[in-house]
Amino acid sequence: MKRGNFISSFNYAVQGIISSLRTERNMKIHYLAAIAVIVGSLFFNLTRVEFMLLFFAVTFVLTSELINTAIERTVDLVTQSYNPVAKLAKDIAAGAVLIASLNALVVGYLIFFDRLNTGTELLVFKLRSSNPHLAFVAVFLVIVLVVAGKLLWMHRSGGTFFQGGAVSGHTALAFCMATIISLIVVKGLVIGLAYFIAFLVAQSRVEGKIHKVSEVVLGALVGSLVAFIIYRLVGYYG
Repeated sequence: MKRGNFISSFNYAVQGIISSLRTERNMKIHYLAAIAVIVGSLFFNLTRVEFMLLFFAVTFVLTSELINTAIERTVDLVTQSYNPVAKLAKDIAAGAVLIASLNALVVGYLIFFDRLNTGTELLVFKLRSSNPHLAFVAVFLVIVLVVAGKLLWMHRSGGTFFQGGAVSGHTALAFCMATIISLIVVKGLVIGLAYFIAFLVAQSRVEGKIHKVSEVVLGALVGSLVAFIIYRLVGYYG
């Protein structure tokens, strides 16, 4: 597979997600709920298995909603008049979303009920034990913010979701990871190498004429600040 085709496939996939967010009210609700749940999980002492089940439940709902939207658009493309078979197809697709949502509710109930009921796991000092997935949450939020930035300013700056645009996503992720390393590792050499690699990523985006210097600087700020805020929030510095 050629590199251009590989990048294009990702661009088309992300474009489909963004289009559903623009046009589907339920998708916006699910998307915001997913962010809230993932970030909220930082405040609970979740095991890896619990976090895995929670993340799977969230992505299952989003995937079901995307499939439901695709089926609805396909049915509308085929027929604009009332057709009982078309209605049945839409109802079945909506039923899949309902089942996925109920599954997420059950998973959330089983994971959070006891913790919310007692209140003991909601204390900030408990967040130290959640650090195995802090890095994942930081990277997740950086991706969300970069995609949102590209969506808001794409018509001004041009580019696609994976190349060009108002914010350098590669730089944001590189500096996010470098900042995470700097917060959990005490060795200066390791920290210096991490930021050196992040700088090389930023430089490659500029030299490749994919991003302007300002877009790379913005990406570095977004990645660094998100990682710093997440780790500052939980008071964990290694």
